[in-house]
Amino acid sequence: MACYYDNMPKKQAKNYNIAIMQPDEVNALREVVKEFVTRLQNVDNEIELLKQDRKELIEEFTEKLDVKTLQAALRVTKIQNEVTHKDTFDLFMEALNEGRPES
Repeated sequence: MACYYDNMPKKQAKNYNIAIMQPDEVNALREVVKEFVTRLQNVDNEIELLKQDRKELIEEFTEKLDVKTLQAALRVTKIQNEVTHKDTFDLFMEALNEGRPES
């Protein structure tokens, strides 16, 4: 029986040892590490800024929309768009919602 993991893309194995390719001289290695850390910190800072922007956006629309329910609907929509077997998904949803009171 096939597992849903079977359809996931496989990570290709590296045909080389990265430790051999990195600089072995400490000053050269230090520069590469410094560049990596700086770029990683920049990405982390941008992520924090985006999180703050997201929080402010939600606060802005809290008075205009039921934001919690909208976010739940967005999560459901995202899941529905990612499903590969939509007919099966719809059947599961129908089975799960059977007997559930309508809102």
